[in-house]
Amino acid sequence: METQVDQTTFKSYLKLWSGQLISLLGSSIASFTIIWWIMLETESALYLSIAALLSFAPLIILGPFSGVFVDRWNRKALIGVVDFLQALTTVFMIVLFMLDIASVWYILALLGLRGVFQAFHNPAVSAIIPLMVPREKLSRINGVNYLLTGALTLAGPLVGALLLEYWRISDILWIDAITFIVAVVPLLMINVPPVRKEQGLSPIAPSFRDEFSEGLGFIRRAKGFLTFAMVATALNFLLTPLSTILPYYVKVDHLGDASSLALVSAFFQGGILAGGVLMSVMKGFQRKTVAIAVSIYGIFTGYAFFALAPTGSFWVMAASGLVMGFCVPIANVSTQTIIQTVVPPNLLGRVNSVLGSLASAASPLGMILSGAVVEFAGTASLLLLGCSGSGMLVMTLSWIFTDFRNLEDTKAGELQLRNI
Repeated sequence: METQVDQTTFKSYLKLWSGQLISLLGSSIASFTIIWWIMLETESALYLSIAALLSFAPLIILGPFSGVFVDRWNRKALIGVVDFLQALTTVFMIVLFMLDIASVWYILALLGLRGVFQAFHNPAVSAIIPLMVPREKLSRINGVNYLLTGALTLAGPLVGALLLEYWRISDILWIDAITFIVAVVPLLMINVPPVRKEQGLSPIAPSFRDEFSEGLGFIRRAKGFLTFAMVATALNFLLTPLSTILPYYVKVDHLGDASSLALVSAFFQGGILAGGVLMSVMKGFQRKTVAIAVSIYGIFTGYAFFALAPTGSFWVMAASGLVMGFCVPIANVSTQTIIQTVVPPNLLGRVNSVLGSLASAASPLGMILSGAVVEFAGTASLLLLGCSGSGMLVMTLSWIFTDFRNLEDTKAGELQLRNI
């Protein structure tokens, strides 16, 4: 028997969603505060890179495996447990600051631990969406979620910077701990539909290896999924240099200052918000794979104009960033909606986490190589231009010669019970 998705489950999801958004704001404020403290303590870009890597690496390393547990365990309980553990980690940080014994390496270790919890939290939250949101509302919900997530991610650093003027770091971190607890309240008030029993599967869980293989097997057999993972890996690798060396590009190549960087960053974030608004008010595109391809071309076209901007032309860079940012939600929301409608609910945690890990796998390498290439070339513009052209080439070859365009053609559930 299939899970009954109706207005009741949708209202329950909205309650859960509201708590998660509040928690996201607290996490955004805390992340900015911690990163700023690390910068003040070390005045080293290396330590900032280590902090980013420790937060990001668990999502890549544990993603393929955490998805198995997301599909195996009770997702409501899993979200509640990892929310509590993240709050507990923040409380440990607060204690370290209150006792004046916080060291950079203690904080880095706790950031890595938070990353481990996020590796379980993110796929669990994503996997319950199609269990509670009606199919016709998926695209809009994903769009609104992208919009609000972008807005809160932008607001967090602004609020954090303001609070740092008046509060101690330990006081600011209490916001993060409290919002984690707030997120648990609506979670306790709702019912999250189970997966195994509802899908007619045996309540006795198969081995971890079998379930892990089943998730990989779906990606391998479903039309376009394996190709999509490979294309996403390549495109994210090519986009990584822009975010990594943007401050260098603005200051050294274009002789800009902090206000110039803020202008470019604000327009890019504004584009993301605008794209999120578009995806939240429309039902989605008829052919989502076409929308994904067109938006990717838009991203890398903006990328090219960004790289070709004349020295000091920050408005050209801002306009290019606006185009790039606008296209990002179209690609991501369309992709997420395809995954939610094509992948059987009992496989969604595994498929989501494996695809996410594969798509991000090359990003750390891109961070390292981009700095080395710029040091060797003495300029960032050539690297950015090469990446933009390579991105359009990858998309073109994938569309013509692979099954990328068939990504949404697999019928939901048709591969659910086949043997690997």
